[in-house]
Amino acid sequence: MKPSRNNALNAFRLEIVSHALNAITEEIQLTLLRSAYSHVVKEAQDASCAIFTAAGRIVTQPVVIPGQLGSMRFMLLEVLKAFPPATMRPGDVYILNDPYRGGSHLPDIAVFRPIFYKDRLFAFAGCIIHYSDVGGMVPGSNPMNASEIYQEGLVIPPLKLCEDGDENTTLIEIIRANVRVPDIFMGDLRAQEGALLKGEQRLHDLLDRYGFDGVMKAMELLIEYSEKKAREAIKAIPNGFYEFTDYMDHDGVDLSKPVKIHVRLEVQDERLCFDFTGTDAQVKGPLNAPLSKVWTTIFYCVRCVLPDDIPFNDGLTRVVEVHVPEGTLLNPRHPAAVNARSVTVNRVADAALGALALAVPKHIGAQSCGVPTGVSFGGVHPQTGRNFVFYESYCGGMGGSHTTDGADGVSTGSSNAMNIPVESIEIDYPIRMVRYELVPDSGGSGKFRGGLGLLREYEMLAENATVSVRGDRAQFAPRGLYQGGEGSFSSFFIQRAGGRLEKIPSKFSGRVQRGERLRVTTPGGGGFGNASERDRAALVRDFLDGKITAEKTKTDYGIDIRAEAQALNRPKPSKVTR
Repeated sequence: MKPSRNNALNAFRLEIVSHALNAITEEIQLTLLRSAYSHVVKEAQDASCAIFTAAGRIVTQPVVIPGQLGSMRFMLLEVLKAFPPATMRPGDVYILNDPYRGGSHLPDIAVFRPIFYKDRLFAFAGCIIHYSDVGGMVPGSNPMNASEIYQEGLVIPPLKLCEDGDENTTLIEIIRANVRVPDIFMGDLRAQEGALLKGEQRLHDLLDRYGFDGVMKAMELLIEYSEKKAREAIKAIPNGFYEFTDYMDHDGVDLSKPVKIHVRLEVQDERLCFDFTGTDAQVKGPLNAPLSKVWTTIFYCVRCVLPDDIPFNDGLTRVVEVHVPEGTLLNPRHPAAVNARSVTVNRVADAALGALALAVPKHIGAQSCGVPTGVSFGGVHPQTGRNFVFYESYCGGMGGSHTTDGADGVSTGSSNAMNIPVESIEIDYPIRMVRYELVPDSGGSGKFRGGLGLLREYEMLAENATVSVRGDRAQFAPRGLYQGGEGSFSSFFIQRAGGRLEKIPSKFSGRVQRGERLRVTTPGGGGFGNASERDRAALVRDFLDGKITAEKTKTDYGIDIRAEAQALNRPKPSKVTR
């Protein structure tokens, strides 16, 4: 039966409103990134924005940081518990970062603005960013030896940041008194407020054009559409149970004990259930991950096996279950430390994707770097005499897949942050970047090799600075898939005064003096497929580009690469034309 004219017009209007909502969310995102003060936001883009229904359901969210997909959903629900919608007014703004009330770790602060239209609550606009410092034991608020959340920084429960357009000055003064770089903090906070105000203006424009009920209905239909398409895609995955186990080096406090993550995936018709029973109990150190962050990571993993045209919104929450016993690494009890949860949830992603690879092998590649290595320095700037806090996060090699090599030196997995340019670092911080390069031979061998890891070496130009490193994969390398080789291990060294090289663990907080250097090497990705099937021309290209040495091609591929390179590069006879 042919669709009626009214149905066709409704579908046409739904498409218009859908794209308009996506465009508004992206404008909120761009406004935030262009207004922020800190490098971690304006350069690394460690931030996400979203639009929600009045009930707190996600409608649109640009995929900027996959690890933040859904994070704000849990935080907004906590705001709605503390401040029922009937008590909200135009001009109100809410803030929180509490990991035990929907948050992930203290540096990730979310701000929400209720959107009213003609005195009716229509929606919420929200954004979350990683702040460079929120207080605590060390600059950057990522102490690797923390054992409880009180050591990690300022905890903000759901609170009103603004009421009827007026800022909560008492709250602002409390925040300023507890962070090391209050001017940068306030610049980022003002960027969040301004971006959400821009979102409110654009949503009002949309409502003026299509009406309250029309846009509200379109939002509900978008969520239903995502649920329907996700169910259809999941039905194509074979029913059954799929299990995978992975490990982290240690928890940052007990350096002798690896930490286990185990997942059992059940595929049952149109639903996926991830059960983490068998994962280790919560740990002493800061690797514990709040349950909301685990959910968010699973959304990312599920998104990896769904068709690209399915929008990410609340519809996906209806087709996925996550079970985590309380008191374990992935559902800790208060006041467990959680600041390094990004290491843990990236291993959660490795485990969940490992289970999915058993079910849908062509959709999943070999393991990637597996950790967003975080580096922070803090102290007194020798030129200004003011506190400085530097923080950045970067990954390494992506795993090879069934069609292509892994990308070299990129943000992988549920991370998607940009790198901070060397020029920006050296202009604003007492840091000299000595080395920044790809690591030869770090990608796992295979028909499609793993991507290369990164090496970054920093020289400290300030006296008696604090350094923290949040890494992993120094003991458990990224795995290959289908006979592919493992990626390389990570490594961490401090070159002390006099040239002495000190090896440090993958989770470390300590001191560096002027002239001392921190050297960080991140893992390469795992390889995919048997190395004997690798294309010879691709091997030669890697050798000529300096990505692989002659020794590795001999041991892993059984090839004399120098002879191959000479043969392939021999000039071909020119054609004679008449």
